[in-house]
Amino acid sequence: MTQHAPFIFVCQLNENKIFTGMTRAFLDPLANGNKNYLYPKNSIDALEPQIKDGYAIRWTGKEWKYEEDHRNDIVFSKKTGEKQIITELGSLPNDVTPIPPIAYGVWSESKNKWVEKPNAEELRLKDRRINAGYLTRNQLLTVLEINRGDNKEKLVEIATSNLTGVSLIKVRNALLEAQAFTLTNDDMWQFFTEILAIDIQLLFEMWEEAQNNY
Repeated sequence: MTQHAPFIFVCQLNENKIFTGMTRAFLDPLANGNKNYLYPKNSIDALEPQIKDGYAIRWTGKEWKYEEDHRNDIVFSKKTGEKQIITELGSLPNDVTPIPPIAYGVWSESKNKWVEKPNAEELRLKDRRINAGYLTRNQLLTVLEINRGDNKEKLVEIATSNLTGVSLIKVRNALLEAQAFTLTNDDMWQFFTEILAIDIQLLFEMWEEAQNNY
């Protein structure tokens, strides 16, 4: 009686016919000496394919086909910068990139990278103004008087001499009555940076000084 190997190695596929590795097909114990092996589900008797980094291997029914495999790779939308995770086989879609976006950036197809938006400095300053938080009126008046020597009455006088209309009313009333100040208020921002001519970096430093000390 011919002796057959107790098992042979076969190629295991998943439900999408993607090669997942080698497995064993065992000889049928009821084969009565015949060469009849029991194949695991989704396995085939074929030559083991050569593994290639970055590729999945699909059985076509006749041969192995290599397909780009970016599954579980993190990519970013070129339009919005939003993070995505690839779930399908194949080359990366044209509208995504594996390069993480930069702050205040926009994707440049010609340069194949993220570049800063034309108004990046404006956006950066806007966010800095938002993140600066607020000062109470006492904190603001204290830091201005310490750094400039201008008390409340002097600040109101400067505003009256240099502003008109609605801007004057808003700034004057804020100096006299407002309980809190933020750098997002455009009228006060103009008063600080243009009328009082406080350097922007110095203004942020004074703001932080007031928050921490007064």
